[in-house]
Amino acid sequence: MTAEEIAHVKALKQSGLWREAAQFYQKILKTDPDDKLAKLGYAQCLTKEGLKENLKPLLLKAERLLFELIETDPFFTQAHDELIFLSHKLDKLGELSDYYNDKLKKYPSRKIYTDCLKKISGIAYLVIPKREISSKKMPLFVRLLLYFLGIFFCTLFILSLSSPKFKFLFFPTLFVIVGFIAFGILRYIFSPKEKKW
Repeated sequence: MTAEEIAHVKALKQSGLWREAAQFYQKILKTDPDDKLAKLGYAQCLTKEGLKENLKPLLLKAERLLFELIETDPFFTQAHDELIFLSHKLDKLGELSDYYNDKLKKYPSRKIYTDCLKKISGIAYLVIPKREISSKKMPLFVRLLLYFLGIFFCTLFILSLSSPKFKFLFFPTLFVIVGFIAFGILRYIFSPKEKKW
């Protein structure tokens, strides 16, 4: 692309005339089908027009063009970035992540694939909603009641040990205290991991 062509198409894009810019890129691609910048610009225009008009066929055509671009030139960073953006809009980040992982297995020395995977995981981290931990606590009244019952039974247990008059309370209070402890342990074991320490 010449400097004049770049300036002309930039003015079209800034005006929001994506369809006209796409037609201009098509003219350039008819004369020079290997022009990477024109192919990238055409894919960008298809993406913008497809998102604006909600036309999935345009978006899929842009995706196909971007895949062609990165297959012919794997180090064309702008094409990778545009493909990641488009895959995000098409909800295909998972598929794209698999694609880059396969490429990384074939070509482990190519840092571009690692960078793209980092970008994808960054987008996914920002986009995936955080799951809130639902904590179903016992009502305050019930918790206070259990707390005071525990203190009450511990007091009765101490009384049963210290005074012969209350010796008959030893086994019932021991049974209740062991029950309290077992209840707490079982509740901890069977509670979800998020609620544990």
